[in-house]
Amino acid sequence: MRRYIAKRALWTIFAAYLLLSSIFLVYAYAPDPNQRTAGLLAGMGGGSVEKAEHAYGAARNYDQPILDRYVNWIVAYTTFDWGTNIGGTPVTKLLADAVPLTLVYLIPAVVLSTILGTYIGLYSAVHQHGYVDRLVTAVTYPGLGMPGFWLASWSSLIVLERVSIQASYFDGRYGLWTPQNFPFMLLPIFVVTINLLTVQIRYARSTSLEYVPAEFVKTLRANGATARDVARHVLRNAALPLVSLFFTETLTMLFITLLVVEMVFGIPGFGSLAFQAIKSRDAGLILATTMIPILIGLVGNFVQDVAYVLVDPRVSYD
Repeated sequence: MRRYIAKRALWTIFAAYLLLSSIFLVYAYAPDPNQRTAGLLAGMGGGSVEKAEHAYGAARNYDQPILDRYVNWIVAYTTFDWGTNIGGTPVTKLLADAVPLTLVYLIPAVVLSTILGTYIGLYSAVHQHGYVDRLVTAVTYPGLGMPGFWLASWSSLIVLERVSIQASYFDGRYGLWTPQNFPFMLLPIFVVTINLLTVQIRYARSTSLEYVPAEFVKTLRANGATARDVARHVLRNAALPLVSLFFTETLTMLFITLLVVEMVFGIPGFGSLAFQAIKSRDAGLILATTMIPILIGLVGNFVQDVAYVLVDPRVSYD
């Protein structure tokens, strides 16, 4: 097993550097729109357009040989020296300020939706065609089609009208863990949890239903096993595809949901930072906010492979 984990870890590292190399090629050979903007601004101020463009490029090593730029690129990103944004602020500092604001509502939402989604979906499958199963089906189908933007907007409006204006928006004057900003965490947690919960309930139910008619379940029920015992045995068999759900569909949905939630609630987190980077055409910041989700996906794939062999020892190590 150790050999398998080492092989998967090496493959993940190789894939990460292959990704960095691919991004470098795109970045190196694509024109930087901000270089032209720097020249235009200099020309409007009476300066030399060519000199301004050259100075902009020299500050970003555009005039170096491509091989030297590639080596410097790999070393810089390996050591987390990700350069600066247009305003001169280090990209790593911007990320360090934004990411905690995202994690503070994201982690509780993922934990809640995973636990509740698995439990409700499993319970619904074991009690198929029962009252709870019909209720779950009736509620989750509309939930799957509910846009995250609509849910976030209406939640915000309700809080604005019924509670207080401060409760639905993050106040940058105060710290993250202060009482002034505590209510702001509740709405994003609620919206992200609901967004993920409907998908996870449906997936957990459909996956569990594949094992409910199995012979081992019939044997358990014939021997007088309780619904709880049946659910436990079904979960053991359904655990592998459920792990796959968490590391694929859940992660994919999260990055889409982050942008919507943070724009609606005014949270200066990772999603807002990525949006602002695209809006301002900040190449360095766009690269960082693009690479982080991809690298998280690679790490998630590695954790998923390891979780497979931990959950089901029958999985081959080859």
